[in-house]
Amino acid sequence: MRSKPSMASAIATRSKIPAEVFIGGAGDESSRLVLSYAEARRDGLRGKRDVHYLPHWKITAAQRLVCDLASAGHPLALIGHSWGADTVLRAAGALDSLALMVGADPVAKPVTRIAARDGRPASAERVVHVDADPHTYDRSDYVKAAGFLTGGGVPRAFQSADARIETQLNHWNFAGMMKARGPDGLSAEDWLAAFPDRRIHK
Repeated sequence: MRSKPSMASAIATRSKIPAEVFIGGAGDESSRLVLSYAEARRDGLRGKRDVHYLPHWKITAAQRLVCDLASAGHPLALIGHSWGADTVLRAAGALDSLALMVGADPVAKPVTRIAARDGRPASAERVVHVDADPHTYDRSDYVKAAGFLTGGGVPRAFQSADARIETQLNHWNFAGMMKARGPDGLSAEDWLAAFPDRRIHK
């Protein structure tokens, strides 16, 4: 039986490029909504960002990956879509320091329903919540609604985010959510572009 990953403690160094870990939601390996976005970002920012992708169900792998990146001194951002945001929360719990955590229309998983009530991870310096509330529902929004009923809704960690971006996009539109701007004029992509230097005054 594999042991649980230990808490990663590291000081991010300027010699290490920032790392971004994207976690896809249910079915993302087929739909490639987050996978394609992460691949495009990896190719476009090669040498400037260390970009990774995992599906939502690889929780232990995500914890190990972020611990390895943190231990190597990379400033970290974790980005999750739908159930992927739930996995982001599980991975963030394995860290002592996390520069940025983004939940794109986050949904708590049924198996971690109790965790939906968990507050903000102590490691997270800043949290961004992108909410999708479309005028016209499609299949992805009905799937999200079913997930809310079984999983407990939006995890509390994202309900108390530093920045909330409300959109009228459908649940499937991850790329659109990343580009949508909040009341402060900033999008999730802007937050990613700025980390780890931007600081939020609470």
